[in-house]
Amino acid sequence: MVRAVPIIVDGGASACELMDKTLIGMAIEAFPEYRDILPADATAVLLVEHTGETEEQVKEKIKNMDSAVGKIASGRRIVFEPRQQQRLWKSRKDAVPVLDRKKGRKHPVPFIEDVSVGNERLGEYISKLEEIGKRYDLAVSFYGHAGDGELHIRPYLDLSNPAEVEKMQAVAKEVFTLAWSLGGTISGEHADGLVRAAFIRQQYGDEFYQLLRKIKNIFDPEGVMNPGKIISDDDNVMVKNLRAEHKLLPEHLKTDFLFEEDELALELEQCSGCGVCLSRESDLRMCPVFRAVGQELGSSRAKTNILRFWATGRLQEEDFESAEFRKFLDLCVNCKACSVECPSGVDVSKLIVAARAEYLKHKGLRRTEVALSRNRYLSMLGSVFAPISNFVMSLGITKWFLEKMVGLDKRRAMPAFARSSFLKAGQKYLVACQPIEAPIDKVAYFVDTYANYNDHELGFAVLGVLRHNDIEVILPRQRPAPLPAICYGDVNTARRDLSYTVKHLAKAVRDGYKIVCSEPSAALCLKQELRHFVVGKDAKLVSENTYELMSYLLDLFKAGRLKPPANSIPREFVYHRPCHMLAIGGSQASIELLEKLYGIKATDLKAGCCGLAGTFGMQKKNYELSSQIGARLTEALEKSPTKYVLTECAACKMQIEHISDSTVLHPVKLLTQAYGRD
Repeated sequence: MVRAVPIIVDGGASACELMDKTLIGMAIEAFPEYRDILPADATAVLLVEHTGETEEQVKEKIKNMDSAVGKIASGRRIVFEPRQQQRLWKSRKDAVPVLDRKKGRKHPVPFIEDVSVGNERLGEYISKLEEIGKRYDLAVSFYGHAGDGELHIRPYLDLSNPAEVEKMQAVAKEVFTLAWSLGGTISGEHADGLVRAAFIRQQYGDEFYQLLRKIKNIFDPEGVMNPGKIISDDDNVMVKNLRAEHKLLPEHLKTDFLFEEDELALELEQCSGCGVCLSRESDLRMCPVFRAVGQELGSSRAKTNILRFWATGRLQEEDFESAEFRKFLDLCVNCKACSVECPSGVDVSKLIVAARAEYLKHKGLRRTEVALSRNRYLSMLGSVFAPISNFVMSLGITKWFLEKMVGLDKRRAMPAFARSSFLKAGQKYLVACQPIEAPIDKVAYFVDTYANYNDHELGFAVLGVLRHNDIEVILPRQRPAPLPAICYGDVNTARRDLSYTVKHLAKAVRDGYKIVCSEPSAALCLKQELRHFVVGKDAKLVSENTYELMSYLLDLFKAGRLKPPANSIPREFVYHRPCHMLAIGGSQASIELLEKLYGIKATDLKAGCCGLAGTFGMQKKNYELSSQIGARLTEALEKSPTKYVLTECAACKMQIEHISDSTVLHPVKLLTQAYGRD
């Protein structure tokens, strides 16, 4: 394919970018939405752009180029639609950082990535690079600006290993020598820096190098500006001050979480510093705290770097135990967007909760965190005394008391409690129902806190929709998903509650039932977080057989197993996607199901994190930050053409009702209307 590059450039192309099979595969794995535009089976792909004064000129250029290239390159796709063109270029941009996504000791190191040769010699350059890669046993991916003869190549190396550091220097010498032999340069785009400083004399020759030295001495006689860059007498400057020199301390990696071997260490090493978490693009949710505070400290990158400083001993014990460090730990709302949208796949939430668990060993939980970690007891109490408890909770004196004594912000309205628990009411209902003669599936409903103690209507809507579609439903004994305890680092509470739940849900799975959750956070807890607290066959069984409700129903619809609706619902809705729905991979399930099966128009608000973030925004100390995080949602609701909002998350529902007068529904409640059921 590279033989086509000079022909393409000579044909007047404005851009010609190369992506090889390795990069394409990693991009599709990280961003499945590009599966339709990136050919997974191609050895490499060239993205070519033509420009002109008129569309006819562009079409003529493409025709001539296509004819000139002939059979050198196979498989063409011509794109004129602007949005698709944007997607193509964005796929190229998004793909590059995913080279860091593969977790392991070896990481892609950018030490030969700026070499540039004439595009007519690009094929020869790649061929020799492959030989060097094989000789040094290096994994190499090729991508970059093919039209300019410049490739960004980042071989995978473990720079904590001295032998790998020596290998990096040896490879650099060979590749740079190769570039010079082909009439190229070692720095075609990104300047020289420390990486190439030791090779500048060979690049330009002694005479020119001495001229550079004299210019440097004129403007910087003391050598205080960027010392060692460009002008350097140190042959080893490339390998000085490497981050990997700072070893992770085993005592700082000990945790009560049940991580796999080296899991925490590899997570700490994963951040490449690419800065995508600093983006404010509307299509990205990461990082909501950075978007709110606008400071580097709030970013995912900063959190990873600071925790790495702790893990390598560059932060002292008194620093770790300080009030300032606790404030830093508070700058994560456990939205999990980083685990999905970070190109390197860094799960910052995992690192933060592990650090919080270690911190509370020294300082303990704050009283607000104690109350929220055990919120099921508060919910049980409110439910027992409902509706009296609802009246008491609405009083100003009660809110004042809760703020002073517990730390819950008085501006927050507590959700109304239903009488008793849904688990009891639902079990009575199921006993009274006629058995389903020929069920198409069997489901164990994991209810979680909100449906159990606050919104029985939601719980009955789930039972109604499932049974209407001939799905047998049971309500096993269970405790709510202990996500608050997990978030605050209360490992003992989380493990105790999850162990109880696993015991009973695993039995249901063995009896042939799938576990379905109407709350995305509950599904996240069982599918992803469970393994950090409970291990064994039962825990694995529960995790592998847990489904988010709307994704489960969408799968049934695609298989042709859902019944058609009895009623039409013409009303338009907007949809707010919960962060944890994104994290478990069912981000558009509700919209797709409602539109395809019922013809309901539901427009995604694309408003990011709601700000309440579970129990985060309930705390007085977090109220202002919570409001800042939720500003995108507030703005989106103000611009919305309708006040009817769909969302699967209880916290999102509470936040939307707090900041607007919108009517908020779980999508499953719409299904009950469509099916004509109460």
